[in-house]
Amino acid sequence: MNTQAQRATSVRVAPDHLRIANRMLVPATTRAILWDMDGVLIDSLGLDFKICNQLIEAHFGPGKSIDDPFIQSIFALHPPAFWEKIFAELATRHGVRADEATRAGILARYEEARVTTPFELLPGIAEILAEARRLGLRMAVVSNNTGNDVRAILERSGILAPFDLTVGNDLEGFRKKPAPDGYLHAARLLGVAPDQAVVVEDSLLGLEAGHAAGCHTIAVATGGTPFEVLAASGLARQVQSAFTPLELVVAGGDIRAKRILTPNDFVSHMVEHIAWRLGVAICLDWNNDLWFELGRLLGVELALLPRRNAQAAALGMIDDGSAEILIDWNSADHGAEFLSGGGVDTGWFLALRCEQAASGRPMWELMNGLALGLGARIQVRLCSAEDPHHAWEGIYRTLGIALRRVIEPPVVPVVALPDAPAAKPVESRFTLEEKTANHCRAIRVTAESALSLSVDFTRVGEHRFRFEVADSIRVDGFPALLALLADRAGFSLQVECRALALSSSHVVLEDTALVLGRVLFEILKIRMEESGVNGAGSSVRAPEDLHAPIRVGISVEGRKFLSLVPLAGDHAALREGFLIGREVAGGIRSEDLDDFLDGLVGGMSASLMIHFATIPDPEAGWPMIFAQLGRALEEAFAPNPQRKGMPPGVKATLL
Repeated sequence: MNTQAQRATSVRVAPDHLRIANRMLVPATTRAILWDMDGVLIDSLGLDFKICNQLIEAHFGPGKSIDDPFIQSIFALHPPAFWEKIFAELATRHGVRADEATRAGILARYEEARVTTPFELLPGIAEILAEARRLGLRMAVVSNNTGNDVRAILERSGILAPFDLTVGNDLEGFRKKPAPDGYLHAARLLGVAPDQAVVVEDSLLGLEAGHAAGCHTIAVATGGTPFEVLAASGLARQVQSAFTPLELVVAGGDIRAKRILTPNDFVSHMVEHIAWRLGVAICLDWNNDLWFELGRLLGVELALLPRRNAQAAALGMIDDGSAEILIDWNSADHGAEFLSGGGVDTGWFLALRCEQAASGRPMWELMNGLALGLGARIQVRLCSAEDPHHAWEGIYRTLGIALRRVIEPPVVPVVALPDAPAAKPVESRFTLEEKTANHCRAIRVTAESALSLSVDFTRVGEHRFRFEVADSIRVDGFPALLALLADRAGFSLQVECRALALSSSHVVLEDTALVLGRVLFEILKIRMEESGVNGAGSSVRAPEDLHAPIRVGISVEGRKFLSLVPLAGDHAALREGFLIGREVAGGIRSEDLDDFLDGLVGGMSASLMIHFATIPDPEAGWPMIFAQLGRALEEAFAPNPQRKGMPPGVKATLL
């Protein structure tokens, strides 16, 4: 392996962090690690999934069971409280009640199974424990199980030896988690101050205990609580998705060859923008939300590539998001500066949620870390921000363009990317089938989604919708909105969408709209040539329609244009009160519905105007938009023999 290969596969760690087995980062001041047991060290959740329903059916008969999500939701509770929840759920779900003897018997068999069954260690734990001992760190287990059970479980699982002590929930005078007593006791016995100890937990109860003790808390989503819930709690100083190895490889060669895995797919997408525009292949595995450190490591790697210039600037955009960026290696002030252009309030913008991120903090921390790792000053001027995810994409696309002007990326591979299926290029394709004046089907496959969509103006079939998306995406109410639009427009709609590779909620809505728009565009062109069609329409048909709260007009003119017009009030009020940061129809994000409109006009090559008499409540306003849009489409697709062969608009062409 050459020098570059050795460098690229080694993940650097900032001086204020200690890397343990290349799987966990802790503060450099750490002297002890205090571990929870269940769901952190051992896969006890897997045993719960298996044994709980065995015990239930043995006592209450076949068909009486509890589903895995419920078991996972109560996983953090100690066994007696855990089973009280299960007994209550059995009574609600199946109408069965357990007497005291049955309860005691089930609990006894469950606890016996826990102390006699060797648990599987969670991946990476053995390596971390061995490395922590080699580094001289003290270690303890602090559990909501009894002390004897903790020692028995650890011994049978083969990991009792690395720990200096164990603390159970049965010490006299000590309160159970979420009280801090156990962690304070462990730190005291190990001879370390609480702020020199790291607590590793998988539950909110445990995090609350570690936080109250004054320890550095690390949450890990390997037990019963999802990553997003742990991150949103405010109790964790950092959150990990797993104990997988950290890896970063930047290489020349095919820029389509990439694997970028972080706990937040939108952050991954920002890294992808940098690599794509800079022109490098990348393999990144990052298991935590220390975004500043990720940016710093990426900056260090990029700084080692040959440099063209010491300064560069760029202007870039995606849809309605645009930015200007300056990179200056001559500056002694290393870091990122966020400036406003076009009247955008940067404080407001940074506070906006964006996809899986509750705010812009992860993306801005990534930028600051990158600047420090590069050893440069990065000045970001945000010029247009109608939609936070478009704006951030515009910023990071611009950053990649600017980096290309100061860095000379390798043309040929310097080091091979790790061999992984996800690192292989994805072949995109788009096909249209069964095109007629009443029906068209399209199949679109990209790196982000695979989508099949059919429109049928004969309405022979019923609406059918199937969306396979990541758990973090809420689209349950989307089919109802699509059905509302299709019903008003006069066609049946069938959609199958799979979007699991990139957990981005806007991708599902925008890609569906793009394909729907393209299918409608193809049908309209056929109708125009065969018999003539209006090609333009609106929801305003009679004088009383001018009093509707929302009015919609659409014209298929061979160009994309979208405008939402507040007739009373300004656009900023519409944006902040209706378009951004709202949830409707069971959790759909308002900004993603805005992306649907944008995707639809892009697919149809159409101009779309939406007039707002007042700014409505989003829950009522968005269904109204879909209904009025459907009504406008109905008129646009209506026959007009006088316009045979003629599209609307002065361009008089549809390509």
